[in-house]
Amino acid sequence: MTEPRTRPLARSWVALSCVLIVLELVLVYEAVQADMAGLQKVFGVFVGVAILCFASLLYMVKLVFYD
Repeated sequence: MTEPRTRPLARSWVALSCVLIVLELVLVYEAVQADMAGLQKVFGVFVGVAILCFASLLYMVKLVFYD
């Protein structure tokens, strides 16, 4: 039986994931603030960008762990 080969996780991937998580949290916070202020168009923009940020985070996780 062969043992799985493991590699250490590069610091650049960790840094990129931290940046994406912080960016997503900021975008969600701004979307909530825009919704509370009654600015639905601005809310839609922030939510859309937050969804794109989350999708890029999921794609990065797929690249790191499954490729």
